[in-house]
Amino acid sequence: MTKPNKNLSEWIDIMQESDLVSMSLGELIDSTAQKHPNVEALVYSNQPDINDIRWTYKQLSQMSTDLAKGFLDSGFNAGDTVGVWGPNHPEWILVEYALAKAGMKMVTLNPLYKEQELIFALNTVNATGLIHADEIAGCRASEMIGRAHPEIASLKFLHSFDTGLKKLIQNGRKSSVQLPTVNPKDVFMIQYTSGTTGTPKAAQMTHEALITASKNSHVRWEITAGQKVCHGFPLFHIGGSACMTLGAASMGAVSLPLYIFKPSVTLDIIEHEKCSMFIGAPVLLTAMLEDPNFKNRDLSSLKCIIVGGSNPPVELLKKFSREFDADVINGYGMTETCGLSSSALPSDSPELKAMAGLPLPGVSMRVVDKDYKIVNSNETGELLYKGPGLMIGYANLLDGSSGINDDGWFATGDLATMNDDGYINIVGRSKEMIIRGGENLYPIEIENYLLEHPGIFEVAVFGLPDPKYEEECCAVVRVDSTQLDNPEQLREWCKDRISRWKIPKYIFFTDSFPITPSGKIQKYKLQEQYIEQLALKSN
Repeated sequence: MTKPNKNLSEWIDIMQESDLVSMSLGELIDSTAQKHPNVEALVYSNQPDINDIRWTYKQLSQMSTDLAKGFLDSGFNAGDTVGVWGPNHPEWILVEYALAKAGMKMVTLNPLYKEQELIFALNTVNATGLIHADEIAGCRASEMIGRAHPEIASLKFLHSFDTGLKKLIQNGRKSSVQLPTVNPKDVFMIQYTSGTTGTPKAAQMTHEALITASKNSHVRWEITAGQKVCHGFPLFHIGGSACMTLGAASMGAVSLPLYIFKPSVTLDIIEHEKCSMFIGAPVLLTAMLEDPNFKNRDLSSLKCIIVGGSNPPVELLKKFSREFDADVINGYGMTETCGLSSSALPSDSPELKAMAGLPLPGVSMRVVDKDYKIVNSNETGELLYKGPGLMIGYANLLDGSSGINDDGWFATGDLATMNDDGYINIVGRSKEMIIRGGENLYPIEIENYLLEHPGIFEVAVFGLPDPKYEEECCAVVRVDSTQLDNPEQLREWCKDRISRWKIPKYIFFTDSFPITPSGKIQKYKLQEQYIEQLALKSN
């Protein structure tokens, strides 16, 4: 029974049998194929640098079975962990279902990873295989993989999205191998999320958790079979590989992922395919509004827009709703909760739609103070989560820490309020995380990369407000002037070592830092200083 506490910031939802989807990803795609065999499952249309495809659920189900058999026939074993690396290819989704049917685990890899990041990600989970695009971030993937491969002891199998998968599918069609029985409670997906220690954490999610969270989000948004949904999140992101893809499959909806986001191309897809829904970060909507031909578009099919990945102001969402002539609903979630954990209702007011909304079915939330006591209604505290989408923990932390207490509550690190009706509003972050255009940047991780430069003595990384991306990354460094002359020199050094989106937009040299009596850098003072110096408007 759903129960908002009228006096305290707590929402308790007792799990109902209907809230939990107890099946594997392989069973999900096969079940939908039986119900909606001729409905298009996946559409790539008129996108540069990639062939058009229109796969029905029946086709996707059969191809994923063939590929799963091909995997097992080629030497993979149930339980193996396989990395998937590349942009939003249709093959990525095919591989996802095939790995699930083969009883293997999938680790999603950011296509912007550099060599050392790739090595770390695969070594951490003892990956035995890597399925990859031929081109990644404009480079031949095989070249980087060739350099990285000797440093990944467990890696035995390499297959490309193009020729590699075609051969495996052909072999799978002829194979007599039997697919294993997969327990829905088994871990399937592993995604990296950086923590405050600076070490990326490998969150482990089960089949059951992924499907339940994804389906319940699409039920909340009233998505139906055959409805066309254009997706703007990358597939290595929980919003892409889980919330969007699996949610659509659970309802028999049509997924139209963006291969690479380009405003004009995205508008083309929405207009020509008659999409009724778009899901993505607010920065994508802003870019589409800035397209010179936006006003000439026929977007009358678009009825609803779901935004996530950041906490946009209500006035911005009202602007989106007015310009696109569609309902705009904010959603809240994170990797550790298998994507969406709360959202407003389609029937809510614009003000409520801008909030994090109500918890999904089966999800309980509470707002607590520093002593983990539940605060009063409308008071600020840290948001805790408990529900069917919760990860089982991190794969790579030796101390076993996960942010999950003995009662099953997960500490999100986000500051929030909850009103008398149970609506949640995110007001800040207790951690130092920077959200740039829907992507999470973690200061300590970036600081550790920068400190690898021999000319840097100290560094402080934090976020600065930005009108387009909401936040931009800023690094203040104390340097050896004989090795570093200017910030551009450091920025160039970063390009070959860390992902582009992690490179700070602002880099400033300093002779000293403001510090606490215990010797810690006072980042809030630096933030105030550079907001004033750059004449930025504080969020």
